[in-house]
This record gives sequence, C-alpha cells and structure tokens, in this order.
Amino acid sequence: MSQPMNIILFGETGAGKSSIVNMLSGHPVAEISGEAGGCTFKFDWYPIDIGKETYRIFDTAGLDEGVEGTMPPEDAIVQLYQLMTSLEGGINLIIFVMRGPRIKDASQRNWRLFYEIFCKQQVNAAIVITGLEQEDDMDDWWPRNKAHFYSYGMRPFGAAGITATLGKRKGNRYLFQEEYDESVAKVRKLIRDNAMPNPRCIDKVEWFADVMLLWCIPVGQKSTAEVQRLIDRCGMSPDEAGRLARRLSYV
Repeated sequence: MSQPMNIILFGETGAGKSSIVNMLSGHPVAEISGEAGGCTFKFDWYPIDIGKETYRIFDTAGLDEGVEGTMPPEDAIVQLYQLMTSLEGGINLIIFVMRGPRIKDASQRNWRLFYEIFCKQQVNAAIVITGLEQEDDMDDWWPRNKAHFYSYGMRPFGAAGITATLGKRKGNRYLFQEEYDESVAKVRKLIRDNAMPNPRCIDKVEWFADVMLLWCIPVGQKSTAEVQRLIDRCGMSPDEAGRLARRLSYV
C-alpha cells in the first residue's frame, strides 16, 4: 500500500484554505475563519481520496493576520516552517491560496518566503485563486492575469481560479452551485496533475554561521546570505529579518 501524498495549503487568513478542505471532503470537516480573525492554530490534516490516490491535506494557520488575528504573523510563519521541515514522508505539493481578483503585495512576499527561501524551489507549487464567483468565466481569469504574476516571479506549476462558497440557497439549489461544483473538480485535477510522485524532504535553512578564530574557536555568529534574501526578496527590514531568522534557527 502506497503512502498518502502530503499537500500543504498556505496563504493569508480568509483566503479560503479551510473552505477548500471542505470542498474536497464533500462535507464540513475544517472550521472556517470568521470576521474576527483566523481560527486555524498550528495545522490540521485531513485524508482526501482523489481517484486511486489518498492525499493528506494540511490546513495551516493564516498568514498576515495582523494585530487583531488569533495568531501573530511571525508565529504563523514559524509554525509553517516547522511543518515543512519536519513533515514525515516529505512534501508532494504546496498550494498557495489567495483571494482574487487582485494580487496583493503580501501575496508575492509569502510566495517568495515559502517557495523560494524555505522550499528552495525544490517542491512543486501551485496557486488557487478564490473569490471569482462573480467572474463571467472563472477559467478565463488565470490566462488574463498570469503575466502579472510572472512579473512578480510567481510561476506556479499549475493554477486554478475558483469559488470556495456555495452562496445563498435559492430553492433547492445554491446561488453558486454550478461554479462550486466546477471548482471542486478543478482543485482535484490541480492536485492530481501537480503532486510530485516522489516527495521531497525540506532541509532547514542555515540562517547563521559561527565566526571562528584562527584556532577554530567560535567567538560569535554572523547572518548568512539567507537572511539577506529575507530583506531583498520578502521586503523585510533588517531588524524584522534578523528577528525572524533567529526564531527560525531554533526550530
């Protein structure tokens, strides 16, 4: 019997990560965040069958919750880094979930942080854009907008524009029932087509290096190039990058 494939959902609070889990399950299993902030603490995983394969879908804490969220943004980053670098069996696919129709600065920062720096571009990464139920054609959204993503260096292995809500009930159907059913099929296909058959284990990043005297006696530490990448690629200040790297070095 083959091992289940590991799929990690990550993205901002309210983007629809938990809703996607419920879509794939066919019934509510993951708690959905309300207006008061995110509700996913650390992570939860759910077994999902797609075709003949079983997948473990990891629903993670929302990023960029701000001061009113249930978890400080830095804590969410640290917990997701810990999951990525310690997941038994490795990772087959990461999916960045973002709410459309506009791309935010936070979206490109989070993509670069987790895909480029943490995963070192060694794991397949896909993007799911939610909130497109008002579009005339959800399938047309990505072809029209992918050049904008590419300009930010966001080049996923696959992408899907979907709705993660059924909308209000009207008679014996929901307002967005057709779009929702299409979205379920699209997310399932995205996972099936882009999950790597051979998972990749993610090594921890070396954030600091010992400063040695001539006689190989450590006298302190200096930050590595990876800390500078937090500044250059993720738009962090030197203080923010140093503080985050210090916390990550203890994971």
